Amino acid sequence: MTTERPDAAAASGAEDAGATPVRRRLRLVGRWLAGLFVVGSFVFWAWAFSPWARTENPARLDDRQFAQWADQRCAQAQAAISALPTARQAGSREERAEQVDRGTDEVESLVDDLRTRAQASLSVSTDGEGPPDAALVGDWLADWDVYVSDRRSHSDRLRTADEDTPDRELRFLLVDMTEGSTYTERMDGFSRLNNMDNCQVPGDV
Repeated sequence: MTTERPDAAAASGAEDAGATPVRRRLRLVGRWLAGLFVVGSFVFWAWAFSPWARTENPARLDDRQFAQWADQRCAQAQAAISALPTARQAGSREERAEQVDRGTDEVESLVDDLRTRAQASLSVSTDGEGPPDAALVGDWLADWDVYVSDRRSHSDRLRTADEDTPDRELRFLLVDMTEGSTYTERMDGFSRLNNMDNCQVPGDV
């Protein structure tokens, strides 16, 4: 058993006792500031991950009714897509292309419904706090349009590829629209930010 810690504590106490009032006051202030920093950091991160902080994000929709409706509509589409046969169940590339197209049909229907609802319910914001809901959702749906197009291109490649083409060369490809990430990551980020988790990109391709 070591006796260094008690000796160190005693030495520290003796040092405090022998310190001048000014030094003791400076030590107390330093400890108080350190404690304040720790508490402040905790409060900041607690706030940063709270719902109140997220509402100030300029990409967060003001119309929460639209967000709730969209999440429910997306859940219906996700369920329909999940019920489709998987790639492992396809007996040929032609059959797999048909599976992808059926899933894409569900996505197209979803996007049409989202766009119709957005046009009917979203209005332009005049408070100057970030882009209006209509513009935000419009940009989001524009990404969905590209996603639908990429899915159609994928099924076309499956149908027209030469028999000698390796499967690895027929993987699902996305149009490169951003640096360092894909546009689907942007779509998913917008969905998560607005509590529309069901509106993230389907994982069937």
